[in-house]
Amino acid sequence: MTDRDPPGKGSGRREPREMWDLPLRGEGRPTPGLRLDDVDRVAPPTAQPPPRRRRSARDREVLRRRAGAALAVVLLLAALAYLLFWPSPPKAVYHPAPMSMGQQRVGSPGEIQILSVTNEGERPMPVSGLILRGPAAGEFELVSENCSARQLASLESCKIELRLTPAAVGSREAVVELNGDFRQAPVRVELDGTGIAPMLQVSPEEIDFGSRDVGSASRASTITVTNGGTAPLAIEAVELRGASRGDFRRQRDRCTSVSLQAGEECSFQMVFSPRAAGRRSAEVSFTSDSLAAAPAVRLEGKGKWSGPTLALSRDSLDFGNQLVGSEATSLSVEVTNRHAAAVSGLSVRLLEGAGPFAIIRQTCSGRSIAPGEACRIEVKFEVTREGPSASILAIGHEAGTLQVELTGRGVAPRLFLDKERLEFGSALVGAEVSRQRIVVSNEGTAVANLRGVVIEGQDAAAFSKRGDGCSKKALRPGDRCAVEIEFRPQRVGGHQAEVVFGASELRDAARVGLLGSGAAPRLTLNLEMVEFGNVRRNTSQDIHLTASNRGNADLEIRGARVVTEVASDFRLLGGSCLPESVVAPGETCTLSLRFSPGTEGRLTGTLELEHDGLTGPRRVPLGGTGLPPPTPQIRVSPRLLEFGPQPVGRRTAILTVTIRNVGTGGLEFGSFDLTGPARDDFRIVPATCQAVPKILAGSDCTIGVRFVPSAAGQRRATLEVRSNAFAGESTVELVGSGLRGGG
Repeated sequence: MTDRDPPGKGSGRREPREMWDLPLRGEGRPTPGLRLDDVDRVAPPTAQPPPRRRRSARDREVLRRRAGAALAVVLLLAALAYLLFWPSPPKAVYHPAPMSMGQQRVGSPGEIQILSVTNEGERPMPVSGLILRGPAAGEFELVSENCSARQLASLESCKIELRLTPAAVGSREAVVELNGDFRQAPVRVELDGTGIAPMLQVSPEEIDFGSRDVGSASRASTITVTNGGTAPLAIEAVELRGASRGDFRRQRDRCTSVSLQAGEECSFQMVFSPRAAGRRSAEVSFTSDSLAAAPAVRLEGKGKWSGPTLALSRDSLDFGNQLVGSEATSLSVEVTNRHAAAVSGLSVRLLEGAGPFAIIRQTCSGRSIAPGEACRIEVKFEVTREGPSASILAIGHEAGTLQVELTGRGVAPRLFLDKERLEFGSALVGAEVSRQRIVVSNEGTAVANLRGVVIEGQDAAAFSKRGDGCSKKALRPGDRCAVEIEFRPQRVGGHQAEVVFGASELRDAARVGLLGSGAAPRLTLNLEMVEFGNVRRNTSQDIHLTASNRGNADLEIRGARVVTEVASDFRLLGGSCLPESVVAPGETCTLSLRFSPGTEGRLTGTLELEHDGLTGPRRVPLGGTGLPPPTPQIRVSPRLLEFGPQPVGRRTAILTVTIRNVGTGGLEFGSFDLTGPARDDFRIVPATCQAVPKILAGSDCTIGVRFVPSAAGQRRATLEVRSNAFAGESTVELVGSGLRGGG
């Protein structure tokens, strides 16, 4: 209802109160001190209210402006309260950002570097996982991380461990993408690194020494080696190869066993001195850590001599690349007599070190070759090993020797696996563990046609492929592929299997061992039975029992107690296993046991263990024998010391008495006394028995006695040894005689 609606309009509504404006100025203004309700009371009850005054447009505009200003103030205050008191949303911040992995040698894994992620917002940040993207994402290895599947509180951080293994030279770039259930996701940080590698460059790559008389030497030619890469180049060896390598000589070699920094160079010289007529060739090869295979320097020359002319249809037989183990191939050379007279007495042979070369058939030796006639020699190359092979086919006659250079190279695929085995560690039976990847590269010289990748072994069912990029793939030399393996233990204990990579060109398949174990605690003790042996009464013997967890899950030891007929015979003193303990896999704890026999004879007991191991003893037998208490027993020898006749007043040499403890306890001396009628003529000389307070069982000591007669005639006395001996002989008779006049 509005001010314009007539009274009573609208069925079912309450009749509106009639409103009017009180005059504020002029006539009709209420008396000061009267309230509005007072005015109502003084007005005549029958008086009609004055007609209502309508608000003007200006008044309504003022009211609207005031209401708008009030609303703006309220909204401003609400916004300030939101900014001041409402927590800010989660905000993922990387450190460092961007992240530089620095320079790293191609194909070599670098050091692990840490990238941290911090939630700098005020609300929790749920993180679902991490993804590596970018052109070189496969070269950045995510070693470990603790960010995925968790929620980071405000100012909490998690860590990502990364490692770069560059596959090529130059800048390597990727992006770490953090995904989660928050507005900012995904959050990315750029990764960059630089692949560096040495590169061996040689100049020139071919030297032709021309024609030289047999036995003469050419001028030296210089070969320069330069490191055109970005990392230090290690040159291990410079070698001469080929059938005619003996015709070339290296001098002033500054390149063998050296290391060249980027841009540095070294050099050596080659001299040609032919040893026979005909084409002579060899090559200089380098053994180094260059990223690319170092080019070989080909050496060419020709030896010449005077005599009958025998022409060769070819001065070299190059069999090219042949797969190791393949069927032998053959090539032939013809020898033509270009002289005016017949030639006879030819000999055909392979020089020493023929290796895989062999003469199949020949029609040159043992016959006369007429002018213009030719004979034929056929040679086969049967490859048995990988690498270059060279030999010389020598055709001799009375005027000299013709030589045909034989060359060939055995090639074969050679699979290199970046891991010899995958160790998945331990996991609870049926639980998945993270996948591991095997990278396979062909480091051989021929294509490897991989038939397939299979998992074999007694526990093959526990391992499965989750990503196979190698099966039915042709790997050219230098190519690589990868397979991901997942481990799910089927039982408690170790699991073993193998990943087998088979190729038709390989004699033996490449294999990677797979190891894992199902988690379960297993208790073992260093003693299956605790035997204390013989222990005397009133003494005790302690033995420390070691409990080990030989399983692969935490072992809980809940308690231990000793059960025996007499409580004092065997006691459990304590140890790190008590009162309760959790022993991690491979860890140990100890139990200390004491045997204190109260009686003599064989005594037994039992140690009872309570633990949650699936295997391991729960009752350990205890045993020991009680012996009588230790007692000392004395024995002296000899029992009689005879000093013989001695002039009065003169002293004799010292005679020794040995005292031995033949008992089981320690022998303690009280005193050493001389008794008898002539005891003053004998004197005790300090010895070992007086230097020690106690003699252990089975040990002995000595007492010295000297005789100095004070009168003529026979002199006697007794040496008495007082001790704590339980039984035994403890006296020695001393006898001597005195002579008058010193004679």
